[in-house]
Amino acid sequence: MQYGQIVFLLFIAFLFYYAVLIVLDIQKAKMAQAAEQESHSEEEIDISDEARSFKPVRIERDEPSRQQTEDKDEDSSDDSTNKEEPPEKPYHHPRYREAIMTDGILVDNLIEEINRMAETGTSDLGVVIFNCENAK
Repeated sequence: MQYGQIVFLLFIAFLFYYAVLIVLDIQKAKMAQAAEQESHSEEEIDISDEARSFKPVRIERDEPSRQQTEDKDEDSSDDSTNKEEPPEKPYHHPRYREAIMTDGILVDNLIEEINRMAETGTSDLGVVIFNCENAK
């Protein structure tokens, strides 16, 4: 074979190769359009059964009435004069309310991790954040 024939065969092979690539790209584009059309088709979903059986749940804080808190204050003042007992619960402001349904990490645990990081320079706050995210 001569040099001219080898170059000509290579040229024909490249033309054939690029023609096949163009045809495959066109087919791929057509298949993508068909898949897009198929994914845009609307589907009816009936949720009437779920809507009928839905029952809302009201979440409230357990707050004692003002009269009960005043009665407790009077009783505690009478008891404190007779005998000194340590309180069972820590003192909170009368309007203080405990958090409900927070799914978070306790502040004490977070402070413990921060103190450990301050003392040793290493801490696994990533695990703490991971636990917070998974609690949701």
